Amino acid sequence: MKKNKFRFLAAFSLSFVLILSACGSSTTSSGKVTGQLAAKQQLNLTTTADIPTLNYTQATDTQSTNTLEMVNSGLTRMHDGKVEWDLAAGAPQISADKKTYTFTLRKGIKWSDGKPVTAQDFVFGWHYENDPAAKPAYNFLYASAGIKNAAKVQDPKDPMYGKYDNLGIKAIGTDKVEITFDKPAPPFFLSLLSTPGFFPQRQDFVTKQGANFAQGPANLLYDGPFILQSWTKGSGWTYAKNKDYWNASKIHLTQVNVKVETVESTRVNLYKTGASDAIENLSGDFTNQLKKTNPKEVYSGLTSTTRFLYVNQKTNKYLRNLNLRKALSESIDREAFVTTLMNNGSIASHFAVPKDFVKGPDGKDFRSAAPQGYLTDESTKQAQNDWAKAKKELDIKTLNLTLLTQDGDQLKTWDQYLASQIESKLKGVHIQINQQPFANFLTLQTGFKFDLSYAGWAPDYQDPMTYLDMFTTNQPENSSAWSNKTYDKLIASAESEANETTRWKDMQSAEKILIQDVGIIPLDQDGQVWVQKPYVQGLQYPIYGPTVDLTGAYILKH
Repeated sequence: MKKNKFRFLAAFSLSFVLILSACGSSTTSSGKVTGQLAAKQQLNLTTTADIPTLNYTQATDTQSTNTLEMVNSGLTRMHDGKVEWDLAAGAPQISADKKTYTFTLRKGIKWSDGKPVTAQDFVFGWHYENDPAAKPAYNFLYASAGIKNAAKVQDPKDPMYGKYDNLGIKAIGTDKVEITFDKPAPPFFLSLLSTPGFFPQRQDFVTKQGANFAQGPANLLYDGPFILQSWTKGSGWTYAKNKDYWNASKIHLTQVNVKVETVESTRVNLYKTGASDAIENLSGDFTNQLKKTNPKEVYSGLTSTTRFLYVNQKTNKYLRNLNLRKALSESIDREAFVTTLMNNGSIASHFAVPKDFVKGPDGKDFRSAAPQGYLTDESTKQAQNDWAKAKKELDIKTLNLTLLTQDGDQLKTWDQYLASQIESKLKGVHIQINQQPFANFLTLQTGFKFDLSYAGWAPDYQDPMTYLDMFTTNQPENSSAWSNKTYDKLIASAESEANETTRWKDMQSAEKILIQDVGIIPLDQDGQVWVQKPYVQGLQYPIYGPTVDLTGAYILKH
């Protein structure tokens, strides 16, 4: 999924390196073109899942958010690992107490119907994202970021609930957006502005669309690099270059065709025959195959996506038993999982926050406190000992569990491995695999219609908190329904802590509790292998930002 792609924010500062990168280029997009451009700038891609939703208020997964990030814009845009100014003309004016940011919009920015993008569109977009009537699925990011009054506006128990006019945003004229915070704004707030939940929306269009809003390409307005030209649900979609985008001259692709194909062998055949120009996320067998036949076209890298199993403690009383959760975690040989089955550069994990993602105030990676994570004993003996304790405490001899996952042949193999690991080491435990199309998978997961759920997380901003505060009590994305008061206190402390060193230690302590209490069962930090034709240049699969970034891509003459 993210990845699933999800988000939140803590208060205060990140490392100095990130502060510098956030203040980078004053223009978005695209690198320098090397070579002669092809006359036809068309890119053909395949993907494993359809777009679950085009509605900003409902987007919680990477497919949806990536699509929205390609066709729409916020004040900033992530590109090449850096925050760049998109609809904002440049860096904001920041008050001395860092509680007020004032952005000036670029001149001449337009919606796809020719009308100007104004500061009021940002105000409406943010209000709409915090309107209970819109049933927003991801607006907790506002509170996590410390946007003024966001926590109160989102709290059903607060007198300010639903009164989004109190949110810390206002338009000054038509071209200035003023954002205020309850506490000093975190530097990585700029990266958060590049995500769909903070995009502008135009009130007259949304109101006119009513229930049809975002149901298809014609039910959206566009102000980004591309427009969604067509979408055949279940089959694929087509992007076309947005000629009215302010930086259109730097966008080379005129059309991108994306075909949904869940069978990996079919995706590989499409690539080999030239019907597809690139494939992302190859599995081990096909990686080995293409390394032999197309060695110069194979690329790899570590991602910031972490994979884990949600453990449903809300509707399954047995999974509230710690020794059972430990036994399930200990029964999985992660090293064999990533090296034999995945074979894509992924690494085994016993942690929530990935390695090489962000450095702390000491200049060290977040993982430096526990490079391998916690509960690293995967021995059969340890798993069986804890399973024996659990059976005695629960007064059971057998246990039936469902494993909910997305569909696809690659995942089917992984699911079968996980199920066989658990069943072979924990005698009496039986796993029923429930593979579902992505949209159904999300519905079942959020509805707690599972026992174990194969999930993933990719960051919304460059800070450990994007992986941690989702597991606080009653947080919407906490699909384990796990709850720990000490963990909650540490996260709350980190969100309000001004001292960077203390804040960092709070988050490291919180992660340790999460893993040792088996709030989730970590599996791996994803690597990725992709192939692309030699004539495809500038296509990016960044460690942070859009999962597939088309804005700098171009096709060479071939």
